[in-house]
Amino acid sequence: MVASKNPEGTRERFKIINPNKIPCTVKFAVKPRSQSKSEGFAFDVQPEGLTIDPHKHKYVTVGFNPTAMMQYSGVFEAIVENGDLEDPTGKLCFELRGEGTLPTLQVEKPDQLEVDGTPMLKFKKTRIGKDCILPILLKNEGQVAATARFDAITNE
Repeated sequence: MVASKNPEGTRERFKIINPNKIPCTVKFAVKPRSQSKSEGFAFDVQPEGLTIDPHKHKYVTVGFNPTAMMQYSGVFEAIVENGDLEDPTGKLCFELRGEGTLPTLQVEKPDQLEVDGTPMLKFKKTRIGKDCILPILLKNEGQVAATARFDAITNE
């Protein structure tokens, strides 16, 4: 299961501007804030580099695709090739944060449960050739879209 609003994750675009009179090449990277391998890393950047003409701009896209229900953090870096890293125009760094979440479905109907807690549809006696219909009502209490699949269990 992918813990995000869509299976591809979320993507945000950032506008990178060259205010100078000469073209520049910018390299982009996203890095974890900590070196812990157990946390995983859910960020990526596309493209990894751009050449921007004078007084023009281009966009870079940062993706977030969490794999677990937890908080993620990282650092976005944009470094101008052959630029002065001490100058504010030579390097851009900022923090990235995201949180993975899972869908949460609640069964409102049927309200009768088996001993093990499984929802149970209890049909009345029905003549052969007739129908008996009972509703199944699910409510999404989570922050993301959810898909439900039903498997019928027969008691013989």
